[in-house]
Amino acid sequence: MARKIALFLVSLLTCGWPASSPTLFGSHLLSSAQAQTPSKAQLRAQVKRAAEELNEIASSAPGLIKSMFAGDTPSAKLLALDERAIAAQSQLEKAILSANEKGALTENETKELARLGDLAKQTRGPVQEDIDTLKTVLAVPVVGGDTAVRLATKSQQEAVIKNAEAAKQAVGALVTAIRAMP
Repeated sequence: MARKIALFLVSLLTCGWPASSPTLFGSHLLSSAQAQTPSKAQLRAQVKRAAEELNEIASSAPGLIKSMFAGDTPSAKLLALDERAIAAQSQLEKAILSANEKGALTENETKELARLGDLAKQTRGPVQEDIDTLKTVLAVPVVGGDTAVRLATKSQQEAVIKNAEAAKQAVGALVTAIRAMP
C-alpha cells in the first residue's frame, strides 16, 4: 500500500505540478483542520449539553438525599453523584471558557454566565461540608455506614436537603440562562 502511494506521488510530481501548487492532499488537510475547529453553534451546543448534565445531577440530589436518610438508597450512590457533579461542573466551566475564548459568546452572555456561575459555586461549599460529614459518619467504627447516616437528627437531615435544594436552584438559574442563548 505504501509503495502504491509513493508511486502515485512520484507520478504527480513528474506530471509537472509545481511543488508550491495546492494538491489534493494539501486541500484535504486544510479542510480537515477546518472541520476540526468547532463552529460557534457547536461551541454553544457544548455549553448547553454540559449545563443539562449538571442540571440533571443537581435536580436529582435532593430526592436521592431524602431516599438515603430513609434508608432506601445507599450513601455510596450519593457519593458517586457528588463525583459526577464535580466532573460535570468542570466540563461546563471548560465549555464556557472555550466558547468565550473562541468568540461564541457575547460579552453580555459571558458576564451573565459568570454571575450565575458564581452563585452556583457559592452553594458548593455547604454541599461539600455535607459530603465531608457524610464520609466521616460512614467511617465511624462502632455504628458507621448507612445505619449511622439514618441516625442523623431531623434538623441535620433538613439542613442537608436545604443545601442540596439551594444548589439545585442555583444550577437551575444558570441552565435557564444557557437555554435562552440562541
